[in-house]
Amino acid sequence: MSPLSTLLAVFVEPAKAMQAVRERSMAWFPLLLLVGGTAIVWVWYYQIVDIAWLQDQMLSAGGQKLSPEQIAASKSFMTRGFLIGSTIVSVAIMLPLIMLISAVYYLLAAKVVGSDIGFGKWFAFAVWTSVPALLLVPAGIIKILTSSNGQLTQQAVNPLSLNELLFHLPVSSPWAGLANAIHIPSIWAAVVAIIGYKLWTGKSTVTSAIVVLLPLVVIYGGWAAFAFLHNAA
Repeated sequence: MSPLSTLLAVFVEPAKAMQAVRERSMAWFPLLLLVGGTAIVWVWYYQIVDIAWLQDQMLSAGGQKLSPEQIAASKSFMTRGFLIGSTIVSVAIMLPLIMLISAVYYLLAAKVVGSDIGFGKWFAFAVWTSVPALLLVPAGIIKILTSSNGQLTQQAVNPLSLNELLFHLPVSSPWAGLANAIHIPSIWAAVVAIIGYKLWTGKSTVTSAIVVLLPLVVIYGGWAAFAFLHNAA
């Protein structure tokens, strides 16, 4: 399968897609799309957003009472150029880093279950199972295009998150971050990873689900516990 055919298959025939990745990694293609697409959406967002309004939103989200001097100092570096530059750098570094960490985890988990698949293949696995996140690119673009006055919150750029779809929590809520982090593409990505892990290692669906979901349960469970304690304080 070609890289483009594999990309499309992730959404409709995930087992076929992951078998193709097992035979031919092609990790560069989805990685470039993920990094480039994410960067484009956020650069565009910071280009059109009402920057003074966004600065006020970001400062109020912290929940801290700041003096006029502190507010002025914070706004002095929260410029449009700084936000665009820091976004490009963070996307270019953080997305590949997350893939690398995921690859290390899958490599170690594979060793435990007796698989000898190497790191390079698991890196490709981590990248390709993240492909559903590409849906956030057109979703974000549509949201930006339909914003008329430039007063669009950062969390609203992802209209597929549980918060935007179901909960509509304000940014000041301890639960908002968690609800914004979980979105429809991330759920499908987990399903693709379970299918792929089972296919690659020959393990049962239950074992594959445990391996794939364990880090998510730890991360989101810890996040939920923090939000609960913060809300109860």
